[in-house]
Amino acid sequence: MGWGDLVLDELGAAVGRTKAMKPSITLLLAFSVLSLLPLLPLVLLSSKSTPHSPPRSPSPHRIRVFVADLPRSFNYGLLDQFWSLSGPDSRIGVDLDARLRSTLANSTEKDACPPYPESPLLKQHSAEYWLLGDLETPEESRGASFAERVYELDDADVVFVPFFSSLSAQMELGWGRKGRFRKRERNDDYGRQREVVDRIKGSEAWRRSGGRDHVFVMAGEVQSPKQKPY
Repeated sequence: MGWGDLVLDELGAAVGRTKAMKPSITLLLAFSVLSLLPLLPLVLLSSKSTPHSPPRSPSPHRIRVFVADLPRSFNYGLLDQFWSLSGPDSRIGVDLDARLRSTLANSTEKDACPPYPESPLLKQHSAEYWLLGDLETPEESRGASFAERVYELDDADVVFVPFFSSLSAQMELGWGRKGRFRKRERNDDYGRQREVVDRIKGSEAWRRSGGRDHVFVMAGEVQSPKQKPY
């Protein structure tokens, strides 16, 4: 029984009950019933349309994303490296992820997609992690995501470079020289960034567009020219 049927039954029952009541009460109930009548078409329409409403179709304006081919060491491998670190972040002197680090260290299974650190110094720069995770989620589980992953370069609108550049830089700051970048020859972050650029510039996708459609995500604080890391 739908909402419309329930409303009609209640109206009929109310009218029947008024026959045994005093005229003043009967008149009051009659006005109450009449005040509900304008809402009846809305209730009936809702009861008929809601169960049979068609599923929402995907937007025709989704952006098609091709994920560039990079070794795991430039994304999830950096997280493996982070969770293997023994000392705390030198900038704050404490390990805010000690409990999770211990749990992962005692795990016998290696996670293909390790969790991101909870430390605010690191998590505020985690955009690359969530973007890649969304693109790697199976299409049927992604809901109404604006981005659609494609596997042919010819089908793509943009090329996403899956490099966790911000995590790379933060690891250098927190576990390298305290709060500062080391010089290039001893700077692991610089070495990784240099290698990513060389790999991407040597790819077919870059040769086609000159990099105009490539997306590099590098989240971080705004720095003055005097604070340039390299």
